[in-house]
Amino acid sequence: MKRIFMLQGTGLNEPEWARVISKHGHTVLVQRTFVERIQIWENGKLLESTGEIPVKRNRVLDEATFGMKNQLLYSRFRKYLQPEPADVTIAISYSFAMLALLYRMSGRTRKVVCVIVDYLPIEGSLAVRIHRRITNVISRLVARAADEVWAISPRILSAQANPNNFVMKFPMSDYRVPLTERNEIGYIGFPSPDHGLELLFEVCRKHELKLNIIGDSPHLQSIRHLAPADTVFHGVTNDADKIRAVLSRCFCGYAVYRNTGPQNYSYYGFPSKTLHWFANNTPVVTTNTSYFTEYIVKYGVSCVVEPTVEQVERAILDIRARFPAYYEAINRFRATWNADVEKFHHERISALLGEK
Repeated sequence: MKRIFMLQGTGLNEPEWARVISKHGHTVLVQRTFVERIQIWENGKLLESTGEIPVKRNRVLDEATFGMKNQLLYSRFRKYLQPEPADVTIAISYSFAMLALLYRMSGRTRKVVCVIVDYLPIEGSLAVRIHRRITNVISRLVARAADEVWAISPRILSAQANPNNFVMKFPMSDYRVPLTERNEIGYIGFPSPDHGLELLFEVCRKHELKLNIIGDSPHLQSIRHLAPADTVFHGVTNDADKIRAVLSRCFCGYAVYRNTGPQNYSYYGFPSKTLHWFANNTPVVTTNTSYFTEYIVKYGVSCVVEPTVEQVERAILDIRARFPAYYEAINRFRATWNADVEKFHHERISALLGEK
């Protein structure tokens, strides 16, 4: 059986991604950010999982050293690449991709796929601009050294440093939440001024909508007093069951960005929070920020607005009035989307493994 190793973060539906990839071989998924989880998959079935283990990290130190600490994990994960090496290692971001390239140099893996899920535009203070220029250079160098590059968006030009670059799709889960009456609304993420939560607060207060907020940040604490009195602040959680329970009660999710242009890193990325919402057959109110918006418009699975209170209000009320239609549209969209996900991975992994 072919062996596939995945070095990933958390937040882009990685377990479901590993399930899809495991149809092509024995797959070890390592997820590591502020928590670590290791899973083993075969033939679309989860065989083992460690659960989540807290990881002590210093974000400032990580950024100052350009993620070089990940190279210290070489020995920690080497046991999954022996006695036989992995046929393919799929690594996210330049820091994990560098670790994967180190494994390739030492004969622990045969092929390396560098997955690029974001790009930070050269904006901000002088120090931030210098840091982002350096990370962009590193990303290009790592991309060039990999066997293939998979980018989450065609707007990420650093992927083109390697001629073998492809735009990929992450799988979308289906939690099979039944079509029931829903009366709540929700937000999930790391709140910032760019997310326009004040607009949502105003609409929820006006129409007496119960609001759920999953996530936290200093900005959220600074505007918390503006939220309706019955708002439920769930805080930061990685508990999938808890998140699923909250989102399944919501008729609408909120994923608005005030800055929708190329100065915003979200312009180059993928609105991963929509994967959580669509898994519960819940539409979202969002803005035309990432390239993924074209799918939302084409399949009618959510509402795309300008970041104004009037348009946000109109969209929320439309979704509430026509929730069953959005529910069914998401079902149809997921089937089409996941078929393309399966096709992409079959083609790329077969090519990497030398299969027809």
